[in-house]
Amino acid sequence: MRVRRGRLARGRCAQMTAALLVLVSAACGGRGGGNGSTPSLLQDPSRPYVVTAVDNHFHDAHPSEPLSLDRSLVFKNAGRNLHNVTIIGTTLTRDLEPGEGFTIPSIGSVVDGPGRYRLICKYHADLGMSGDLVVVE
Repeated sequence: MRVRRGRLARGRCAQMTAALLVLVSAACGGRGGGNGSTPSLLQDPSRPYVVTAVDNHFHDAHPSEPLSLDRSLVFKNAGRNLHNVTIIGTTLTRDLEPGEGFTIPSIGSVVDGPGRYRLICKYHADLGMSGDLVVVE
């Protein structure tokens, strides 16, 4: 019986070690850093930043990564319901049917300058469908 417990304990220890390694590598590999590492796709300013609407939630807008004024921004509706993209403090408000999307070629063409801009779905804001876009120089 003692041998079985030892094997079980070693098995659990190995599983815990593997899980810890996954967590550490994810934390270290993350979204790039200021240490000269290769940036992730989302941090590459030549690529659009994508915010995806799913039912009652915006992915990647809690808050967004810092977005330069010349960064393009893509909104997609991957949900089953009609959604809306409204950026508070701007004139942007647009409905998105399921499967639909649109691109803003430069976020600076929509906002007044650097700052934090609230993003809501006017149909589901009362259910918490909101986020924040962080815009920098």
